[in-house]
Amino acid sequence: MTEQSVQIRLATPQDKDTVCRIFQEAGLETEAALAEGTTYWIMQRGGQPVGAIGLEHGNGASLLRGAAVLPSAQGQGLGRRLVMSAVEYARARGDQAIYLFSKKGDWQSFGFTQVPLAVVMSDVPDTPQIRAYRARSERPGGTTWMRPLDVKASQA
Repeated sequence: MTEQSVQIRLATPQDKDTVCRIFQEAGLETEAALAEGTTYWIMQRGGQPVGAIGLEHGNGASLLRGAAVLPSAQGQGLGRRLVMSAVEYARARGDQAIYLFSKKGDWQSFGFTQVPLAVVMSDVPDTPQIRAYRARSERPGGTTWMRPLDVKASQA
């Protein structure tokens, strides 16, 4: 399909099942999807959902919460498009940085660098994902990443 047939739209509360299904197929957690203080998007191709991404908003920073493209749509640059749309949204809302937890993948090509877990936990302490980890007395697994938003998106 052509690039023009791909759209990213804001998810509504009625889209929760779609977001959760896409995240589950990618092996991502769905707890607190579309919770208060978050913004999620669905990527559609030909009118069908093929990807989803979310941001949990803190004070001056956001936590990227899931970025997934269905296996049938992978390898076409759609994941990059989803991530960069979230980066631009965070920049437009005035965030200074975006953070994320990742159990796999190298996020450097998106302009992220690895940071200590303590940085993420202290910079976005009231996001749903951080509150859930604290409530369960758990630590997120994997690697913690940060992208400062003073870097132009065209450099990523």
